[in-house]
Amino acid sequence: MKHKPRISLVLQIGLLIVCSPAFAHHAAASFDTEHALTLKGTVTNFEWSNPHVFIALDVKDAKGNVEQWRVEGNSPNMLTRVGWRREMIKPGDQLSVTGFPAKNGKNVMRLESIMLANDQKFDGQGLKY
Repeated sequence: MKHKPRISLVLQIGLLIVCSPAFAHHAAASFDTEHALTLKGTVTNFEWSNPHVFIALDVKDAKGNVEQWRVEGNSPNMLTRVGWRREMIKPGDQLSVTGFPAKNGKNVMRLESIMLANDQKFDGQGLKY
C-alpha cells in the first residue's frame, strides 16, 4: 500500500514522456496564427498521405512572378470526416486557400480552409463549419 503513490507517480511521468512528442508534432508554434493569409493559385501537386495532406500551389505575386507554396492540411482521416476526398484536388486545379504562414518567412502555410473552383468550401483542419 505504501508504494502505490510512488508507482502512480512513476507511471504518470512515463506517460508524459511518451506523449510529449505527439504534443510537439501538432503545435502551431511555427505558424503565425495571428495573421491569416488567403492565396489563389494553381495546384502542382496534391499529397494525400499521413500524417498530413500537402498541396503544392503556384501563386502569382503582385509583380506577376510565380511563387511556389507548400500548404499543410490535417490528416486524410480527419479531412475525410468533413467531406474531403482524395480525388477532389488535381494538378492544374485553381484553388483559394486560407491559412497561417510560417513564421520563418518560407512559403509554407498551415491550412485553415480551402475554396475549390466550383465555390465549394472545405475546412483544412477536419472541423465542421
